[in-house]
Amino acid sequence: MPALTPQHIEVLGPLINPFDRSPEKDINVHIRTGEGHNDEFLEIIHDGINNHKPEPYFELSIQELEENRIMDGGKLLDKCYLWVIDHVSIKIIWEKTMNVRRGEEIPQKPYVCHTNITGCEPAYIGGELHFCEDGNIYVNFASDRYGRPETEEKKQMAIQYMKDCGYTTVVMTNYLG
Repeated sequence: MPALTPQHIEVLGPLINPFDRSPEKDINVHIRTGEGHNDEFLEIIHDGINNHKPEPYFELSIQELEENRIMDGGKLLDKCYLWVIDHVSIKIIWEKTMNVRRGEEIPQKPYVCHTNITGCEPAYIGGELHFCEDGNIYVNFASDRYGRPETEEKKQMAIQYMKDCGYTTVVMTNYLG
């Protein structure tokens, strides 16, 4: 059952524009140069619809999981992925994918962001994830563009959709936001 079903859509919906759940941010102000396009990333945005591993693929060791406090909302940038569920499926990209246009305006953030996955189009939900050598996939909803779901039901449905795609060992983490 890899495609979004009417049940997934009913619970995850409606589609939201970037920053709709971030009261302190506005799409017209906070989308910066290099953050609203995805043309140069289309070939490396991984469609997780059938549980394939993204490229490049990095796994956390148990030691890294603990040292970086992943369960408490920490992350290890070198092994962190961004994810978004759009109107079709779950999309994943390695967070340290270089984004030259964004880096020119924001030198401290020369990497992709969630809106580079969607091309600044609406999505249902998003966050960060880490694959781990223990077989678990550790997921949060920390995207300021598509995260911060209003209900626990939306979080659980996002996790259920990941499981329906074959990512069977999804573990929700806290986040330090």
